[in-house]
Amino acid sequence: MYSLFIDTHSSDIVLALYKNNKILKKVTQESKMSHSVYCLPLIKELLNENKIELKDLALLLVVNGPGSFTGIRIGMTIAKTIAYSLDIPIKLIDSLLIKALNVDKSTKYISLEDKHGAFIGVFNHDNEVIEPYRYVKTSEYKELLNKNKYLNNVAIDYEKVILYASNIDSVNPHSANPLYIKDV
Repeated sequence: MYSLFIDTHSSDIVLALYKNNKILKKVTQESKMSHSVYCLPLIKELLNENKIELKDLALLLVVNGPGSFTGIRIGMTIAKTIAYSLDIPIKLIDSLLIKALNVDKSTKYISLEDKHGAFIGVFNHDNEVIEPYRYVKTSEYKELLNKNKYLNNVAIDYEKVILYASNIDSVNPHSANPLYIKDV
């Protein structure tokens, strides 16, 4: 079974192609606000390199936020279109949870910084959210950093991500929604 992971929540595009929950290939492309230019060609290249067609995919896993408003919309739109047109399941996973999956602590303070502040979440050892996600401005984030060590730069093991996703229910592509936390 082939699965495709799509992550466009940050300035990088991350794609991972899996076969039976093992990574065949992961691609990271720095995009700098040009996700719409790079994402589809990267997907095509990734599939072609592995001699796979879109119709061979059995699952799409997409990061639905929080993060870049436009970046999230691009990744979600691509994933929803592929899932709907090929009638394959789509699963959603968020960017803070992906980091939490890769931290071995009893309580995990996770953050995703942007130029004006940070998205923050607190997780227990089972990766369940124990404080609602929120967005804080830089000044408040600096105060929070003095109280708790929020982890921002976490190395991601993408096989942990797909294994976790095997326990997530798929959603109807029409009801797959971005996770927006920051007030616009």
